[in-house]
Amino acid sequence: MNDTAINWDEIPDIITKDQLYRICHISKSTARYLLQSGKIPCYYTGKQTRCYQIKKEDVIAYLEDRKVFPEAYAAPRGWYKGCYEIKLEINLPPEVLEDMHEYYADLFSQYKDVLTALEVCKITGYSKTAVNNWCANGNLKSFKRYNVNHIPKIYLIEFFCSPYCRSVTRKSDWHIRTLKHFPSWRSQKQSQGGAK
Repeated sequence: MNDTAINWDEIPDIITKDQLYRICHISKSTARYLLQSGKIPCYYTGKQTRCYQIKKEDVIAYLEDRKVFPEAYAAPRGWYKGCYEIKLEINLPPEVLEDMHEYYADLFSQYKDVLTALEVCKITGYSKTAVNNWCANGNLKSFKRYNVNHIPKIYLIEFFCSPYCRSVTRKSDWHIRTLKHFPSWRSQKQSQGGAK
């Protein structure tokens, strides 16, 4: 790719995933891998669309580094076939768990304090049956109102940080995306904390 033709003065300081794959001449799937794996740093908003915010300087650094180490940016086996699985530790150290709690609190901050099961489905990509089953078996704390499960946001955050939730074998795309982005979010938080 001839990235010398890019006029960086015309590129905004913060770009989206769509802009990223066009600028770098890569596929959408490759762009998603680079962002979710933290190979290209980004801020994940948790929204359904335009969920990635990427700094122009990080894109420039990626393109420069890719010239020298192209193999470092190759997606793992199974990524393009959709069968790549994220491996999780069920029991996390307390400091990691604390950060994960803060991470999900940040992701859910844009939503109201109490959500219906259907609203949780729309946000997380899980089926209504799965969410209602979690409520019924007590894994996701909730209360019934007009025969509809209502989930306080504080318990939704607690659920996504729980060993039970991490052990779910068939995770939604949204859930996988948030888990893959967590390490880069945590690194960014630690680097900001170290600067204080």
